[in-house]
Amino acid sequence: MKFKSQSLTPNHKDFTSLIEELNVSLGNITGDSGESSFVADDFDLSRDGCIVVYFGNEAVACGVFRFHSEQTCELKRMYSNCSGAGVFLLREIEKLSANKGYQYAVLSTRRVNQKAVEFYRRNGFKEIECYGKYVGLERSICMGKPLASE
Repeated sequence: MKFKSQSLTPNHKDFTSLIEELNVSLGNITGDSGESSFVADDFDLSRDGCIVVYFGNEAVACGVFRFHSEQTCELKRMYSNCSGAGVFLLREIEKLSANKGYQYAVLSTRRVNQKAVEFYRRNGFKEIECYGKYVGLERSICMGKPLASE
């Protein structure tokens, strides 16, 4: 499959459409849409990134990274509805975040979302100590990965 990506803002219609699908999917898996963990209006183009992946003209995957600390970004709102698009998305997010100077990526997901946990493990993420609002939440797993410098 041939995918292409586009760097957008979280208010773009293709991103918001995919996020609506993500919210439903997460609600079915975890009982929580995850909407409260990301505020589009807090997006800062100078240090954050938002990518939508297309197959032909159809938006099939999306994800965001945001500032976590000087050298670390946090992945948020990662979603794919097309086989292979998730890996492509992750690679594009990793490249863009490294280009913005980040050296490490972290994320949190629910342990019950085994498909996501296994996806991140297959793609080099390892479990790390929970951070921020996830500290002490047994339902959450935090993961991290060094970003390759180009």
